[in-house]
Amino acid sequence: MSVSTQHPEYAKHYPKWVMMRDALNDEVIKKGTTYLAKTPGMLALDKEGLDPEQNVYNGYKSRAQYPLWVSDSVRTMNGLLTRLKPEVELVHKQLEILKTQATDDGFGLDQLFVRCCVEALGKGRYGLLVDFDDKGQPYISMYDTLSIINWKFADVGGRRDAKLIVLQESHLKADQSKYGHDSEELYRELELVDGHYEVQLLDEGDNEIKSFEPKMGEKRLNFIPFVFGGSLDNSPEIDDIPLYSMAKCAVKYYQLSADYYQSLYLTAHPQPYTIGADNVDLKVTGPMMLWALPQGATCGFMEIQGNGIDKTKAEMDSQKTAAVEAGAKVLDAGSNESGEARKARQNDQHASLHTVVKAAAEAIEQACKYCALWLGLDDSEIRFTVPLEFAQDIDPQILAQLSNLMLAGKVSSDTVWSYLQTGKIPERGFEAELDLIEEDQARMPMGGNTPTE
Repeated sequence: MSVSTQHPEYAKHYPKWVMMRDALNDEVIKKGTTYLAKTPGMLALDKEGLDPEQNVYNGYKSRAQYPLWVSDSVRTMNGLLTRLKPEVELVHKQLEILKTQATDDGFGLDQLFVRCCVEALGKGRYGLLVDFDDKGQPYISMYDTLSIINWKFADVGGRRDAKLIVLQESHLKADQSKYGHDSEELYRELELVDGHYEVQLLDEGDNEIKSFEPKMGEKRLNFIPFVFGGSLDNSPEIDDIPLYSMAKCAVKYYQLSADYYQSLYLTAHPQPYTIGADNVDLKVTGPMMLWALPQGATCGFMEIQGNGIDKTKAEMDSQKTAAVEAGAKVLDAGSNESGEARKARQNDQHASLHTVVKAAAEAIEQACKYCALWLGLDDSEIRFTVPLEFAQDIDPQILAQLSNLMLAGKVSSDTVWSYLQTGKIPERGFEAELDLIEEDQARMPMGGNTPTE
């Protein structure tokens, strides 16, 4: 086996993660037959070689509509996340830089928190790797779901800990123009060797690009400073994808819309026919074209009745309703739940915005503690918490309705946030609400990054 070998659970969940990535990045239509299969008639044309340019299928695909429910939902939930105010206690002066420059691209812990939540909402998993730059300053690299391809745990010093983690990275190729953008896949191998943390960077052929023994002064780590993050908790086990149900509804809607608009296209364009005009060239039709038929010949139009169109449209509406309900379920903050009710929901693998925020805060806190331990500092007083205290008199039905309206772009995330905080719908004019909705639409979520060099 090579360094590119995937963990069995990674390979099992990979199709779901790819679908979520495509759903979030509006790639579903571009993937062609991956999400929209050809009809039997189109396959027959291919077999006979009668549609070499794929014009029939391309027309079928171009008429379909893919709804941006998933990306819109992440954007509106991102609006709620940016209103949360993390409480940070880093204690030590050496760690203060993390408040403003925690990520490998120079953003603070607040931005890292939002990125973690967005990745957890969209794919249910991410990873945080602690490292130090050339100046001895700590930073945290975030790895998205698809980058964490392999991992192994074993008994380390009497507890279960990571022995091996393999991260897939995209690096710009060295031998190209400074304007080029060609990249290659490399693999960062994090491993405990004889009880000490070591790192190797390998190519797909298992050739070593470089290797090093990370340390601060003479201090080497006896653990891998990597934190798994999830939508329910931060264990290595793969969590539920909060928006997976919505993504499936969006893809099914897209498939149904292809048949729906194809049916409308056919009913709106009846097929002309002639009988008894075999020797007449009638290849061209249209409102400006006159057919001269021989005596005894007849012509007419074949029209499709479209009896199944209404059923297809009804099923499209059903998928839309299911998607909105799935989004509202994720948004549910659980403010009125008892401890037992919340525990039961988590046991039922119901990931929500509440569980995502809680797990992200705990993951970042653990990463900050790893920074302290690496520097030989006490980590017991380090805290990164995100208060989620909402009003106790929230009506679940009103919250669900507001959530549906927000996900549909009819009310702003500020309205939902205000209701969660106060239990009251804010009083504002129609134009003011429209302005806030436009702000939501302009605010794009920050996704997790795959570090490059």
